[in-house]
Amino acid sequence: MSYELERSIGFKINQTANKINNKYTQILQSYNIAPEQRAVLEIIKYESDVTQTKIATILGKDKTTICRTLNALENKGFIKKSQKDKRTNLIEITPEGDDILEKCSLCVKDFRQSLSSKLKEKELEELILLLEKVALSVGEDS
Repeated sequence: MSYELERSIGFKINQTANKINNKYTQILQSYNIAPEQRAVLEIIKYESDVTQTKIATILGKDKTTICRTLNALENKGFIKKSQKDKRTNLIEITPEGDDILEKCSLCVKDFRQSLSSKLKEKELEELILLLEKVALSVGEDS
């Protein structure tokens, strides 16, 4: 590639994210869970008073996408919803959801570690700060 696209921050971030997501999907395939579903389960497990809106905010996704993910997790028996009020459902992880998180936790930990293993600690911190800076600059335009 020798055109502007190869120097585009958005393109490089997206290209990297796609490679990571494809590998992550492959790793989680035997657990019958997609990366986004696992991320949602992790949020539900460790956050308090979890709602669809809270999950969407944390992941930077729209509510419709999160709704589909929650429905898939509910159909698998990994979460349950309880009505907080007429417009809001609280979401809780089930024992089955907790079990699937536990079963795939080692491979997820290993994968996350392998992603950062080629970087020095300072480089990793700098990369995270730079990505947060890019994310904030995109958020300012919204």
